[in-house]
Amino acid sequence: MKTIHISVAAAVVCASAAFAFDLSNVKTKEMEGLIGPTAGAKLKPKVIATQPLESEGIAELAGRNLRTRFWAIGGPDGIVPIHGHEDRPAVFTVASGEIYEYSSLEDKPILHKTGGLAKEEGKLAHWWHNAGSETVHLIAFDLQPVAKDFSAVKVGPVPAQTSYDLPVSIGADHDLLGVVDIGAHFGGAYGNGWALTTYRATIVPGGMFPDFTGPGEPLQVFVWKGEVVEHRSDMAEPQMLTERTGSNLANGATAYWENTGTTPAELYFGVIEPLTEVAGIEPVGVLAHGEH
Repeated sequence: MKTIHISVAAAVVCASAAFAFDLSNVKTKEMEGLIGPTAGAKLKPKVIATQPLESEGIAELAGRNLRTRFWAIGGPDGIVPIHGHEDRPAVFTVASGEIYEYSSLEDKPILHKTGGLAKEEGKLAHWWHNAGSETVHLIAFDLQPVAKDFSAVKVGPVPAQTSYDLPVSIGADHDLLGVVDIGAHFGGAYGNGWALTTYRATIVPGGMFPDFTGPGEPLQVFVWKGEVVEHRSDMAEPQMLTERTGSNLANGATAYWENTGTTPAELYFGVIEPLTEVAGIEPVGVLAHGEH
């Protein structure tokens, strides 16, 4: 079981209907009883990393990728169009700014503030609206379907962990923000016993934070603030990860992250791991709807 540092997360509040976005001048459609715009506006999504899960030996999730994306949503009136998540569970963290979510699970728009968390699971449809002038930044980890016939995808063996000396964690705090039960999301058809999890780590100057996953548990990292040196078992030389960049650990690789700068570094991690790995750990991310 992982040791998790518990911290206080930012609040998420329901918004007044007075803030509702005017849909009369845009093309719309209905999903799960929710009406929303079909086109986005002022969006700059960036794919940071993807990893096929069959190459990690995860037969229950063959044909799907772990994916990390970073979103910039300009204002005013930046829009993420209406979409569903029946085939794609996800976890979003609001890295900066404030944004409204219109969800089929809620009667009123929901205001997400910096630090807020959105778990996108089950029969959810939603869309997002940036009503302010500040650009909103979102960090997203999701389970991306990439195959038409999942049963035909060839599954490899669980990769052996590369032999590599990892330091103990020094000057680093980390939190479990959110957990999606993948098997429950798919109604038991796929992914039983597996979780999509997201973590946050803060590393002070001179601090180090080691990989906390095992073989067959792919991990992706995104650096939101500061910069870190990533020491990897599959690379002869370490690499610098600057702000708003990231990397992918898979195929048995492991790593640790060292803050050689002068300011604290803030990192976010997306992981596919067994549900047993997070059993008994209380997530600290603040949700807009539902329970952890």
